[in-house]
Amino acid sequence: MLSAITATIMLALAAAPQNELELTSGKVLKVKRIKSETYKEVVYQTMGGGDSKKDAGDVIEIRHDLTPKPLDDFAAAMAKMDEGSFAEAVPLFRAVLNDEGLLGRSSYAWVKQHSLFNQAKCMFALADMKGVAATVDKLLADTPDTFFYAPALMLKAQALVLAENPSQAKKVFETLATDVSAKGLPERWARESELGLVLLDSSLKGKAKERALAGLAEKNGTKFPTVASRANVEVGNVMVEGKEYDKAQRFFEKIVRSGQADSSTLAAAYSGLGDCHYYRALSMESDRGASKEEFKFAAVNHLRVITMYKDAVGLVPRCLYFSAQSMVQMGAEDSSTNARQLASRLKRYYPQSPWWDRLATEWNLSK
Repeated sequence: MLSAITATIMLALAAAPQNELELTSGKVLKVKRIKSETYKEVVYQTMGGGDSKKDAGDVIEIRHDLTPKPLDDFAAAMAKMDEGSFAEAVPLFRAVLNDEGLLGRSSYAWVKQHSLFNQAKCMFALADMKGVAATVDKLLADTPDTFFYAPALMLKAQALVLAENPSQAKKVFETLATDVSAKGLPERWARESELGLVLLDSSLKGKAKERALAGLAEKNGTKFPTVASRANVEVGNVMVEGKEYDKAQRFFEKIVRSGQADSSTLAAAYSGLGDCHYYRALSMESDRGASKEEFKFAAVNHLRVITMYKDAVGLVPRCLYFSAQSMVQMGAEDSSTNARQLASRLKRYYPQSPWWDRLATEWNLSK
């Protein structure tokens, strides 16, 4: 049954080439052309030919049609990134950034900021946290009004957290909050910064942290649903830490069903669901049949992140670890084979990840 479920998740039809805006409302807007993109607004040509625009705060992601011939190298870099070959994608993005002929054309000026931001994301996946910070700094210096201004600072802050430098991460969040008023960034990013600072507050533990996060979720409610959903994910994570697996599962399932979460938050919610099933299974050692079912659902939810949310580069290696461990725990021959394949993928694409180091140690594998 797991093989069938996995196969279903793995099936993904390639989308037709087009320009799209993914909105915070969950709607995907198909457009004829994207004319400009800054941290204040995205200007585009509608399918009917007229010009229109969206506040940047209402746009989660911008997707360009990559079929034009001049974009072949950029498309190749994106393809490597999409398949998880981050070490191969980084030099390809660097080559694009050195292509003055391409970047000098006004219709492809957007390529520079997209290349730098995606290069930083690849470095994040490769655990090159210094590289992330340097690339984000270059992006903001070269394209001060970049659409990725706030997401890039968020990525830098996350890199600093993982590099065990919370004081610098706090400064980045504080800078982002200040820039909301100083630069006119969308208010959403002040709320994201507030959430980031709560997560960094070491004085908040257990129920106190849960209450603070729940308060942020309620505060952002309908006006900033993506921030509220992210806060609720963190509430669920605190519940998992407190071994309240049933309660956490209901929280994560509500986020998935809400239709108000962006792709990164959905990935985190599915990862959280996987955690609920995984840790519940570990607590059911006396009931082998029931625990195998829980491990199966743990694997399915973590596999969903791996296959459907590849852009969540901070979560994918973690989900590879937990899905591999879940399959081993199931004990079936085909599950063990799938587990070894996942371990191989973790080693190949995320050799510097602490999750590969952890799995290699626990399974006594060659690093």
